[in-house]
Amino acid sequence: MEYYFTDRSNIDEASGELVVDEFEFNHLIKVLRKKTGDEITITDGERNIYHCVIAEISKDKLHCKIISREFNLYEPGINLKLYLSLLRNMSRFEFAIEKAVELGVSSIHPVITEHTVNKTSLSSSKMNRIRKIIMGAMGQSQRCLLTEFKETITFQDFISGTKQNSNKIVMYEYSEDISEIDLEPNTNDVSLLIGPEGGFSEKEISILKNNNWQVRSLGERKLRAETAAIISAYNLITKQK
Repeated sequence: MEYYFTDRSNIDEASGELVVDEFEFNHLIKVLRKKTGDEITITDGERNIYHCVIAEISKDKLHCKIISREFNLYEPGINLKLYLSLLRNMSRFEFAIEKAVELGVSSIHPVITEHTVNKTSLSSSKMNRIRKIIMGAMGQSQRCLLTEFKETITFQDFISGTKQNSNKIVMYEYSEDISEIDLEPNTNDVSLLIGPEGGFSEKEISILKNNNWQVRSLGERKLRAETAAIISAYNLITKQK
């Protein structure tokens, strides 16, 4: 059964009730035609899962009675931060985000690199659209942790902001290193960097190496950026299971 999202502030565990509003309310009522008495599963995006029955439908809110609660089902044992360069084709960028969320990525950080075509930050409307995509992907894949989508950062700020990160891996099409990724055993934090359609510059790769990023290859076949992001995220998440 697909999960639906409501903000933590809409949940009253003491009374055993919760409210669904805004985007998910419209989806449940106007698209799925849910009605009083139907059972649905709600998550707060903070690993809590609530099995509910719809008790009342008002003008802009859906009121539910909590039947039972579960915690942290099916989330991977890895905190994977995906740093993804903005792509020229926004639909492909959104596709990569959707699939990364389904796989279990914890956070997504758009990065502007040397070969990024569009070097402007995402507009508020695009940010809202992407957050809706993330919410839908979370529910469809039965995840209970809402993936964070961060503000766009420059490559320089990215390097500064990840100095203390553990287990840093960058996929580089001209690397010949397909060896096993060496992960520190005492942390579940992993950072993954994927470049744009034009790849990384040699200068960027040099900077990454000097900042302890492991440079790896996905093999001889040249992959689109969104494909590389999906395959790399999958490999890292399944490696930690």
